[in-house]
Amino acid sequence: MGASSEEEKENTISNLEMIHWVDEEQSMRGQVFKDGHRPQKVYETFDELYASILEHGPLVVPTDKVDVLFFTPSGEFDGHIIAIRQSGRNVRRILIRSDHFDDLFGTVSGCVNHVLSNNVPECALELKHLHDLAENLRVSADAFDPSRSMSRMEIDILAALQLLKVLDACFEDDEARREIFEIGFSVGRIFSSAQNYATLEPDAVKAQAYERSYAERGKKGKSKDRKIERVEHLFGHIVGLAATNAALSRLKPLDVARLALEDASKENPKLWSQGGGQLEQYLTVFASDPEYRATYYSIFGKTG
Repeated sequence: MGASSEEEKENTISNLEMIHWVDEEQSMRGQVFKDGHRPQKVYETFDELYASILEHGPLVVPTDKVDVLFFTPSGEFDGHIIAIRQSGRNVRRILIRSDHFDDLFGTVSGCVNHVLSNNVPECALELKHLHDLAENLRVSADAFDPSRSMSRMEIDILAALQLLKVLDACFEDDEARREIFEIGFSVGRIFSSAQNYATLEPDAVKAQAYERSYAERGKKGKSKDRKIERVEHLFGHIVGLAATNAALSRLKPLDVARLALEDASKENPKLWSQGGGQLEQYLTVFASDPEYRATYYSIFGKTG
């Protein structure tokens, strides 16, 4: 049965695939442990693995350092298997061809070991990503406009396309040299750069912004510490007033707080150079924070 237009659309890789970072339970790895089918035997052949994926869904091989997902695509790569290898933020997509499987891997176990160790030369999917990205961004090695203002990613894509032209011109049908060239000089370059650009660079920008705002955040941190100090200082004076005059518990908490603030300000005028107008906020803290609540209501049981 041929793939539907929607399926073909899903299989058209039009941009760099992004990994959405989620909690462990929601992750692909977490879902396979929770709901996934656990293989009852070790698959030996490509056909056994392919049939099992069709029946039970993607096969996930999780380890401490790298996870690999095997699934069966439709459309252009129908009849083959795609492996997504994810190690931290490094993601590689590998086409496991049915017609090359025995020669390259021998067994499913051998295939898994090769993919886990990132020792698989196949780069058909990376080439597809590269050409789709180039098409979407309207970048072409045959129609390069030197006056065009290009982003860093566009420059890298153009460089990869130009290297592929060298490949076609120099190596022709020499498959071994083509393979080395594709991975080492073109696809590897663009995908490493694109992944860094898409996943690592935003973090680098955030780090720079964090560094620039360090002084300001330091001031805010000190301001928060001073507020906590004022809360503790004021509460101590309220407790002290209530201990010396039990009749004060019949007053409204705000009235007693005003008296306590007068004493606190005289004792530490530097601390109370600001924040004196927030008495109602402090009383809310006293009434709700477990550190102060019991003592607060023992004083203002009727008026609090």
